[in-house]
Amino acid sequence: MSKFSSKSVLAAAALAFAGLAGLNAAPGHAGEFSSATVVKPKAGLSFPVGSKQAVGYFLAERGGCDLTLLVGEAGEAASDAARGGSASRFSTLVAAGRTARMDTADGPSVEFFCSTGASFLTTRVIDRVAYSAPAIR
Repeated sequence: MSKFSSKSVLAAAALAFAGLAGLNAAPGHAGEFSSATVVKPKAGLSFPVGSKQAVGYFLAERGGCDLTLLVGEAGEAASDAARGGSASRFSTLVAAGRTARMDTADGPSVEFFCSTGASFLTTRVIDRVAYSAPAIR
C-alpha cells in the first residue's frame, strides 16, 4: 500500500467535495455535452476529463450505482505522475433514476446518470462555457 502526499490527499478531497456538491443539482452554466458512454455494472469505464484521464467501474448496490473512479494525469504526464502517486479516488452513490456531477479545476465536468434499477450508468463529459443571462429591463 503506497502512501499519499498531503497534496494528493487534498486534491482527492477537493474532487470529492466538488462531486458531492454537484449531486442532483441543476446546471448553473451553459455547456456542450460529449457523446454519452453507457456501461453495465462491473464493466470498466475510461474517459478523458480535460487534461486528466478517469478510469473506474460501478456496482448496482444500495438502491443505485455505487461509482468508483480514479482520476489522474493523461498522456506523457501520466508516466511522470505514476512515479509520484498523484491519482485521486472519487467514490459516490448515484441513486437510481438520478444524476451526479463531478467538476474539475481545468474546465470540464462529468455527469453520471444511474438508470432505474441501476442496470446501467451513463457518463457524459460536459465542456463548460461561461454563461451570463441577459439583463432584465
